[in-house]
Amino acid sequence: MKLVTAKQMQGVDREAIHTYKIPSLELMENAGRGTVEAILDSYGDLQGRKIAVFVGPGNNGGDGLVIARLLAARMACPVVFLLVPAASLKGDSAVNLSRLHEFPVKIIEVNDNEDLLQIPTMLENSWAVVDAIFGTGLTRVVSEIFEAVIKIINRSICPVIAVDIPSGLNSDSGIPLGVCVQADITVTFGLAKIGQVIHPGRDCIGFLKIVDIGIPEKVLAEADIRLELLTKKVGYWLPPRTPLAHKGTYGHLFVLAGSPGRTGAACLCSESALRCGAGLVTLGIPKTLNAVMEQKLTEVMTLPLPGGEDETLSSGGLEEIKQFASSVKGLAVGPGMGVNNEIGRIVRALWVDVDRPMVWDADALTLLARNPELRGKQSAEIVVTPHPGEMGRLIDKPVGWVQENRVEAARSFAEQWGVITVLKGARTLTAAPDGRLRINPTGNPGMAAGGMGDVLTGMIGAFLVQGFEAYDAASLAVWLHGAAGDRAAQNVGPIGFLASEVMQSLPHLFREIMEE
Repeated sequence: MKLVTAKQMQGVDREAIHTYKIPSLELMENAGRGTVEAILDSYGDLQGRKIAVFVGPGNNGGDGLVIARLLAARMACPVVFLLVPAASLKGDSAVNLSRLHEFPVKIIEVNDNEDLLQIPTMLENSWAVVDAIFGTGLTRVVSEIFEAVIKIINRSICPVIAVDIPSGLNSDSGIPLGVCVQADITVTFGLAKIGQVIHPGRDCIGFLKIVDIGIPEKVLAEADIRLELLTKKVGYWLPPRTPLAHKGTYGHLFVLAGSPGRTGAACLCSESALRCGAGLVTLGIPKTLNAVMEQKLTEVMTLPLPGGEDETLSSGGLEEIKQFASSVKGLAVGPGMGVNNEIGRIVRALWVDVDRPMVWDADALTLLARNPELRGKQSAEIVVTPHPGEMGRLIDKPVGWVQENRVEAARSFAEQWGVITVLKGARTLTAAPDGRLRINPTGNPGMAAGGMGDVLTGMIGAFLVQGFEAYDAASLAVWLHGAAGDRAAQNVGPIGFLASEVMQSLPHLFREIMEE
């Protein structure tokens, strides 16, 4: 599903109005009509129901005036709370205020604190609230009378229908601008906005309904829209397997992971690659750990490598690592590997010299953050999978900044470093160097547990060696990872399921997709 920023949506509207000569008044009418139809679909007959419509400045307020008129035409009883002086309305909003006067709709101007006092009592007797205060163009912090009204709306027990976006929500970042309406339904126009599908904005949206307001398909097709929300259709990217296939058909993944006390990360990464269809997986591991890994990993091959005094990989095995890497289709690097200087030499060489697609995670990213001079010097397609803390180290920003600017952080790092960037967390983001970005809706809080990222790394590696382009490999793995987590939460319980149980859910998920 395509997503847009506020600026992109404004551009789409302008193109429809100026190139295709669709009157803006017609677009506003269609928006209002679509909202009323969405209310009818959700709540049924509106006749006789009292509905409070809060109208602010600009086109969003104009949409609210259309909605009030169409509600009155359907025998509902709308009451309009006009939060700006009527004389200040311009353009299409002024036209629709004039049209509204033709209906017996009560209009109350709210200009000061005294006017505010009457709103709570009136909401007690209202069936629903329509929020048409601010639209997607809002960038300033909500204050004064608007802030007070939003707080009153949020205290009411009425269903709240937001027009285009809940007032007070930044449509690009999903961050509330001070206060924000908490909607039960959001009826958005044309295309979904990115702030509606990422957290914390997603928590303010309620049910999201997208309404066609008459923008020509050609306008949307020709717009440079590079943002999208992943859906179950990504599962259809998986090609059917032919009867003549063999293990070599589906690629060989070389995993460099694990160290004393952290062998679980290596196991989860390696086994999840097999669960996602990689034909062969070899784990490169210090020789001192090889015996225990051979006991643990029945289906995964191992490559015993020289280790140092601390039993982590030694740079003395670098040539062997590079030689083996040249014989496989791709690599997964980092889970539980360690971050000492010897391993630092290994990862620097992998970044610069190895020409196989790779996925980097965990300790490999910590070492990458220590070597900013590597930017742009990679020899192959690379997917990096930082959690917010790792991203903070990579870009030298606090974790809080990363969480408040997730889209910017992922896209800018992908562009500057020339890598596919998977920024993990609620609504994981996958960004490409050319500006494309995908948002993942699957997953749940039960996945906030050790080992989940190791499973994801192995999954991405599996799709890399099966021939998927890196951006698609990462996107597909991210969606499946979250969906498998959702299945585990359903089958095991919302808390306490393990990363291994997410991994074990994958074959069942593949069966479901293949059957569809």
